[in-house]
Amino acid sequence: MTFRTSWLRDLATRVTGTIRRRTVEQRLAEEIRFHVEMQMEKNVRLGMTPDDARREAMVSFGGNEQWKEAARDEYRSRPVENFLQDIRYAGRSLRSAPAFSITAVLALALGIGSAAAVFSLLEGVVLRPLPYADPGRLVMMWETNKDKGLDHEPLSPVNFVDYRAMTDVFADAAAWWRPQLNLSDDERGDPIRVPAVEVTGNLFSVLGVRPMLGHGFTTDTTLRGKEPQAVISHRLWQSRFGGSATIVGKAIRLNGKLNVIAGVMPPGFGFPGETDVWQGLEWNLTQHSRGAHFMESVARMRPAVSADRANRSLAALGGRLAKDFRATNGGWSVRAVELDREVAGAFRPALFALTAAAGLLLVIACINVANLMLARATARSREVAVRAAIGASRRRLMALFLTESLALATIGAVIGIAFAVLSVKALVSWSPVQIPRAAEVGVNGTVLLFAIALTAATALAFGLAPALLFSRTELQDVLKDGARGSGLRGRGSRGALVVAEVALAVVLLSGAGLLIRSVSHLLQERAGVDASAVQTANVQLPDAAYKDWNRVEEFYTALLQSLRQRPEVAGAGATDFLPLETGWRMPYTISGAAPVPKGDEPMAQIHSVDEGYFGALRVPLVRGRTFGDRDNASSPPVVIINEALARQMWPGQNPIGRRIVTTTRFIGPLGKRLVAGDEHEIIGVARDVKNTSLRNAAEPAMYFAERQFPFRKMFVVVRGRGDPSRLTSVISDEVRRLDPTLSIADVRSMERVLAASVDPPRFVMLLLSVFATLALTLAAVGIYGILTYLVSQRGREIGIRLALGGEPRDMLRMIVREGLGLALAGCAIGAAGAYVAGRSLSCFLYGVSPGDPVTIGGVMLVVMLVAVAACVIPGRRASTQDPVAALRGD
Repeated sequence: MTFRTSWLRDLATRVTGTIRRRTVEQRLAEEIRFHVEMQMEKNVRLGMTPDDARREAMVSFGGNEQWKEAARDEYRSRPVENFLQDIRYAGRSLRSAPAFSITAVLALALGIGSAAAVFSLLEGVVLRPLPYADPGRLVMMWETNKDKGLDHEPLSPVNFVDYRAMTDVFADAAAWWRPQLNLSDDERGDPIRVPAVEVTGNLFSVLGVRPMLGHGFTTDTTLRGKEPQAVISHRLWQSRFGGSATIVGKAIRLNGKLNVIAGVMPPGFGFPGETDVWQGLEWNLTQHSRGAHFMESVARMRPAVSADRANRSLAALGGRLAKDFRATNGGWSVRAVELDREVAGAFRPALFALTAAAGLLLVIACINVANLMLARATARSREVAVRAAIGASRRRLMALFLTESLALATIGAVIGIAFAVLSVKALVSWSPVQIPRAAEVGVNGTVLLFAIALTAATALAFGLAPALLFSRTELQDVLKDGARGSGLRGRGSRGALVVAEVALAVVLLSGAGLLIRSVSHLLQERAGVDASAVQTANVQLPDAAYKDWNRVEEFYTALLQSLRQRPEVAGAGATDFLPLETGWRMPYTISGAAPVPKGDEPMAQIHSVDEGYFGALRVPLVRGRTFGDRDNASSPPVVIINEALARQMWPGQNPIGRRIVTTTRFIGPLGKRLVAGDEHEIIGVARDVKNTSLRNAAEPAMYFAERQFPFRKMFVVVRGRGDPSRLTSVISDEVRRLDPTLSIADVRSMERVLAASVDPPRFVMLLLSVFATLALTLAAVGIYGILTYLVSQRGREIGIRLALGGEPRDMLRMIVREGLGLALAGCAIGAAGAYVAGRSLSCFLYGVSPGDPVTIGGVMLVVMLVAVAACVIPGRRASTQDPVAALRGD
């Protein structure tokens, strides 16, 4: 311990002495003067004259500089001193070449800033652990049906009870579903729609999170509450209730029913998603059918259980349930997904792809700066040789170049981090898609450490190039040759760097091109509706005030009739699911057809619409008629099917008048079929409307009349006679006129509804396109830079060629051919890399293959055209120079 303390004290003394150099030098001078004067006084006392005494004192003491050097070795650190000298020299050197310095700093700022910005997204969304207790043990469960192509379906609440009972796998599990809740309170303004879930009382304990205020849910079991309770978010507590400390125990009205506030969650907590109200589950999970899939779940695995083991146990249980309950569970299974992967969702592969793209851009920036450094170092070869001749070691020369690189990288990093801070804030606020955990995204300490490590790595990456060049060069030969011909040293290395730069640019451009073509194909896909001038809004009727289903039907009938009478409205309708949204998938049979075993019935989506829905969206009926006033609860059951179902069951036939049998009477508390009997006459066939996404063809679907199968939650679809945004107040006014306690939510134009399905790939496409454009620009600068430098170094050769009768166009052709050769080699290598990179983007591609030859060929053509432009400028400069002036200058 004593040795270590002494060593550290010595190191601190040396570093301090190096930094405080002027103070140390003054002390050394004073100490030497003191010793000389003491010896001089002694000599005077011995009888010497003052001059002789001083001369003798100096001789006996020795040379001042020798003593100073010895003292400096004791009180200063040579490596630190050398580094500080190199820093000062690097500063002077960079100031003397402003064009080089600015170009290099901007390239590095773009590279480091882009990498830091994307890494901040990756760290906040994917890499940072979820803010729950031991988050690695949390999983979400989803039911699957391979035969029907379903792998991410909500759970049946009855099945969930069986999954939760697997106590050897799960320590606990919670479940919820997503009702639409209106929060109304006369003391605090108009009613508002709040994001909410109705949840089992153990959700917070499963996650390991406690309310900030209050005790949370109190239940006899973790499955059902004794009284209506609700927990609210910190955000809602602040915005709606002013942060009142006495809010716990107060009652709020949710969908017309009083609920006691049992707690306030901590800031930032909103699981699942951005929830503001967690309402205690008020019904028994086992009262539903196993065929009703509408609940989501999170479970905490036991410490010794892995996700793989949990999935094996769940698959085994799913197989047993499929045998025991074939009618509802046949073909169904269940799987567990780690919660962090589920939360990140599609952003996980997107952010990894963008991180790779930002990394490639940084590599291109480093290559560009390395090329600049090589060119500059070659021009300084005589200076370096002189330094070596007067005693500088190769190690010392390498340190000089690396220090200059570190200075450039540091300046670039500071600018890049500032760019990252601004761009991340802008990106989060601008993003057309909701970024998971957006509140946690930012340039924090982890990102800064990443940027520092990146700075050191980039400085080493492009600083080694000139350092290694001179470590392998005989500097005596440089002194003999002078400047002539020295510019050709490192020419092959610079050419290889340009090839690599072009290849990486091709990879990025190809990825962006694939996404651009995919998004273009998606935008050309037709959803089956006319979205122009259409506004949509969601209305939720509280079950407390609308227990009578006839009253539900009467409300929507009155609302739509009043909307159609407004002069701003050209058409109005209602539906429980908008286009591109998946409806309830339910089994059905055909009346009069051969019996189908239970569990093997075909499936179709069911939708409930009113008579104005197809007209408002301009969806034509290819056969039959639409719904009318006569299709009500007292009339025979009727249904409209889509073309997909007609093709599936009656290919080439007319299905009008056929009868579909469905036993579905309830959709939980959301909807109820009012007509008696299970047979529904087909009265029309509607043109297919895409009901999953733009990527997929429409699934078989049947539309029930809203008057016969009303739902409490409906989307109002209104076509206007002008700007659709003006319809928002129209819809809100009519809803409030019929029921002042209601509010509308999820107000969007139909164009925005359709565009939302394209937002994720478009988001990745835009960012990747930015990186690709920057990469192409840097590659063009690289080609231009190396050719400009080679032209300047080959001035004597070109002058001789011109003096001997060479044509200027031959000089231009020579320079362009040399540049295009580098670009062509880069394109060839980049094309192979583009295919590999394209496969990593396959989850975002639509209508185009990862190795699409049209895209890659187009990218290569663009790169070659840019390369031609970058070659022509130095080529023309070479071909138009005065040969006499070139020879005289050389």
